[in-house]
Amino acid sequence: MVEAGVLLTFAAVLVAGIVLNVQLLPLLVFGMLLFAGYGIWRGFGVRDVSRMAATGLKSVGTVLTLFVLIGALTASWRAAGTIPAITCWSANLVSPRNLVIVSFLLTAGMSMLTGSSYAASATVGVICMTIATAMKANAAMVGGAILAGAFVGDRCSPISSSAALVASVTKTQLFDNVRRMVRTGAVPFALCCLIYLLAGGVAGGSGMAPSFAGSFAYSFNLGLIVALPTIVILVLALLKVSVKKTMVASLATALLICVFVQHVPVAELPAILVMGYHCKNLAIARMVNGGGIASMLDIALIVATASTYSGIFEGTGLLLGLRDYVNNLAQHSTPFVSVLLTSIATCTIACDQVVALMLTAQLCKDTEHDGSALALDLENSAAIIPALIPWSTSCVGIIAFVGMPMASIAWNCLSYLIPLWTLVISMYQHAHQGFTDTGYAHLLGLDRRDDVRRFRNEGQRRGLAA
Repeated sequence: MVEAGVLLTFAAVLVAGIVLNVQLLPLLVFGMLLFAGYGIWRGFGVRDVSRMAATGLKSVGTVLTLFVLIGALTASWRAAGTIPAITCWSANLVSPRNLVIVSFLLTAGMSMLTGSSYAASATVGVICMTIATAMKANAAMVGGAILAGAFVGDRCSPISSSAALVASVTKTQLFDNVRRMVRTGAVPFALCCLIYLLAGGVAGGSGMAPSFAGSFAYSFNLGLIVALPTIVILVLALLKVSVKKTMVASLATALLICVFVQHVPVAELPAILVMGYHCKNLAIARMVNGGGIASMLDIALIVATASTYSGIFEGTGLLLGLRDYVNNLAQHSTPFVSVLLTSIATCTIACDQVVALMLTAQLCKDTEHDGSALALDLENSAAIIPALIPWSTSCVGIIAFVGMPMASIAWNCLSYLIPLWTLVISMYQHAHQGFTDTGYAHLLGLDRRDDVRRFRNEGQRRGLAA
């Protein structure tokens, strides 16, 4: 009873905070103190609760390091002209008939390169919406395509902070998760392309797309060499070089381009890496400014604070009752059904992707018998469902920055299709034991790790043998 009261209090404070426009971090600090207080009430000492919190914080140490690299990397790409060049080249591909599908593909491509839904939306997303306004196209359709594309890389880019977080909390390999996510998301991605292609005939509008070439060329050298940092990322990722080494190599390449191609003074580089890039050309500043280690500070503090929950939950047993309910649901349906319903609840209440991911991972840690299977479940639910929650920070921030209408959420097809497609697969797999051994399953990114029925049967056999 007390446990339910604690969790309901936390949920109520989160919802009230969002309604009153309170910053998320203070709300999470309140949650940490609330859960710590529960631990003390249970009889644990302050030192014991502190150790529990430290254990949770230690579990995300790697991802906090990655946040620093991601911040520096995105700033260097901006200063090197990499993101401005890709943005400028992308604008040349848009026409009234293909505006919706191209907006989706361009934002998806940029999100894969940057690993950030915000970075993708703030660059090519802003350009596509600007073009849509100039053409008098259907802003909701174009906005939905931008929102969907932005979460492609947020979900499965090798340099995505959320993908790194999922790998950390499930103790899995990031590149292995990315490979499986790309395969499981292929069918929903193709369906999205078809929907947006057909929508182009209705939403395309009329008129010519505005040109950004002159404004970008005034501030940057847009030669092909500026694409080299992204090529380094792609090549090293294919060679399965570690994420940190891959990022450092791309960062070094970008810094060399900053100095020798864009003629950025060496003395300015530390400030750019820490505080982000700021373009002096106000005409394009909104589309190229950003990045920097400082830009990752907020999310790093959110992750660090939320990570303490896991240690306290584990040490005090606060979530045992809910976790039993979640596991029971998984036993009577499929693990993904349980993860999906839990994700919807946590995304609706937590209002933030990071918090939702961590809470869902805590509640569903025993639904799957393999960390890789759980990572896939999380990426196909809690990682993208926030894009469908109007009050989620992941959703409302992009909508406000890009200037799209709230109705765009209804056209974010990817965030509907991936959970639905995964649900269909999980139900079919549950009804056909051994499906994960087939070529079709492997094509979809599944393998023996995803066959929960095999684990259950093996567990039963071991129990009988004992």
